[in-house]
Amino acid sequence: MPAKIARAFLCWVFMAGAALGQGQAQAETKFAAGLSWVNEDGTVLTITAVAPNGLLTGSVTTQAGCGAKKPQALTGWYFGAGAGGALTFSVNWEGCNSVTTWSAQYSNATGSFRALWHLAIASAPAWNGIVAGAHTFVMQPSKK
Repeated sequence: MPAKIARAFLCWVFMAGAALGQGQAQAETKFAAGLSWVNEDGTVLTITAVAPNGLLTGSVTTQAGCGAKKPQALTGWYFGAGAGGALTFSVNWEGCNSVTTWSAQYSNATGSFRALWHLAIASAPAWNGIVAGAHTFVMQPSKK
């Protein structure tokens, strides 16, 4: 029985190594101004500037809810290191009495990032005054 386990483990290591090798062959995409991403709900994030200190500016356009289809200004921060980076950005939803903040990790290998978000509604504290979730943002093709 131990020999079967050892063979299974070696097979798994070989397949994992092959998968890592394939991922490394893929072109890397550094996080930068002028790029856009879309999530599962169709929300589009566009970065217009990344300052040398990491300050982000851009816009978020949601497809549903208050402020739908109207680009909303975002501000945030990006720190790149190694194979990716950490980012955070916030939107004050104009005319919607709410704000949303995202925290994410960016992957240069995939050009995407997984984000956790919190939306807070401007009201007295209530059990449903803060909503949270997660999304994956995938880079959109260049529109050039």
